[in-house]
Amino acid sequence: MRLFSGMLGALAVFLVTTGSLVAEIGVTDGCQEDIQKLEDEIKEDRDDYTVESVTKARTQLTAAKTNRLNPVKCRKNIQDARAALREGKRNKKDKK
Repeated sequence: MRLFSGMLGALAVFLVTTGSLVAEIGVTDGCQEDIQKLEDEIKEDRDDYTVESVTKARTQLTAAKTNRLNPVKCRKNIQDARAALREGKRNKKDKK
């Protein structure tokens, strides 16, 4: 019985430590910085993109913010946001 409670305690410590490491990885990942940069780019160059592409990109950036603990998903959302902006990029001729 003592062995079981000791193993259970060690497992609890391991899970708590692992959980905090996962959180640190998500927070220290540059994904959140990339989200902010892309949001700033959209704000500055809004007229260069169609309304639909900006909406799609912002939707993906919102999803990326919620995926901050999963850097792979966060990066995928950022890639999708950039793709939406590329697809909706207006030509300079169209602006005039």
